Amino acid sequence: MSTPTVRPKVLHVITHLDLGGAESVAVSLAEALRDEFRFSFFAVLGVAENDVGRNFGERLARAQIPVFSGTRLEFKRGGAAHAAWRLNGVLRRVRPDVVHVHTEIPETTLAVGRFAFQPRARVLRTIHSSTPWPAWRRLGRFVERQLEDAEVTAVSHAAWQGWQDFRTSVGLSAASHPERVLYSGVRATPLGTRASSHDRPVRVLFAGRFEPEKGAGLLPAILDGARALTSRAVDVTLLGHGSLEGDLKRWADGVSAPWTARLSGPIPNLAAALGEYDVLVMPSRFEGLGIVAIEALLAGTPVVASDVPGLGEVFPAGYELLAEPNDVSAFSRLLARVVDDPQGYASVAARARSDMRERFGMEQMARRYGDVYRALAASDVPARVRLVWR
Repeated sequence: MSTPTVRPKVLHVITHLDLGGAESVAVSLAEALRDEFRFSFFAVLGVAENDVGRNFGERLARAQIPVFSGTRLEFKRGGAAHAAWRLNGVLRRVRPDVVHVHTEIPETTLAVGRFAFQPRARVLRTIHSSTPWPAWRRLGRFVERQLEDAEVTAVSHAAWQGWQDFRTSVGLSAASHPERVLYSGVRATPLGTRASSHDRPVRVLFAGRFEPEKGAGLLPAILDGARALTSRAVDVTLLGHGSLEGDLKRWADGVSAPWTARLSGPIPNLAAALGEYDVLVMPSRFEGLGIVAIEALLAGTPVVASDVPGLGEVFPAGYELLAEPNDVSAFSRLLARVVDDPQGYASVAARARSDMRERFGMEQMARRYGDVYRALAASDVPARVRLVWR
């Protein structure tokens, strides 16, 4: 009689179930590997009460993956300690073999909890940003010291290098183990079936958080600049939420014919809708990788983007729609070219598409993370993480 295979237990610790590349990666991994591992989720800031949060929650429920919430308190005003206390309870209950943490808020929660794990737990960090700890350098140094024994992966070479640069900038040594980059994977995206009529407006999309790091504050100047360079009618859609929402709404309300503009909250399963647009704009100041750019190109939608570390890594050599970061004029010119010839520039996306299927396939990402999980679950736990919460 054969012995049943024991599936290692993996606990994902994420900021929240809401808009974000790290959240998308974690949920996709759990769906892809649920037959090989027993997953659970700890959302430090809970589940967002919007369509994206509900969609993530429904996907995990269908996969029979439990979700635990951390805190509703402001993170810097007691929320970190409260979330760490809640995380400790989940760790005692779930007894994971591997704790997989994504981005700075989950890492801080783990560090504040001071490794209150059960004895078998190992920690895996995935670095999702090429500019980690942009506003919390002292806190970042504390967290880095607390998580010295964690295994580390990065979503891009730029994210790995950014993490190394941060460590050395705050007086810590560079990582002793080799670079380990596991590109985020996306599922096959259907090609768009956009109409080719010259009479219809060109559909321009921005999809992301309305925050300075995403270049959201540059959008009005970029779009106004492109408008001055073309006579085509354009329909602009801005999908997201964030601190710059008010500024973007005021701009959108002031747009006049032949352009139109609208704001909306983020939508679930955006990848399935990307093929309906003629061009995606990404004026980011920094990125870890840029999953939405990958999804857009796979859908046959050209992307006008900033040539910043991480995001620039997405595109094949010679890609012709990249602008220097913060160069509004260059970005406007590139966007206007696509607006004037959307069908012609769709060929740019088509050429990039074949290059990206292998590098950013969901199956490849799942296979590589599965190997990491199995190796960690089978390895000994360092002595310094064999601690018990008091």
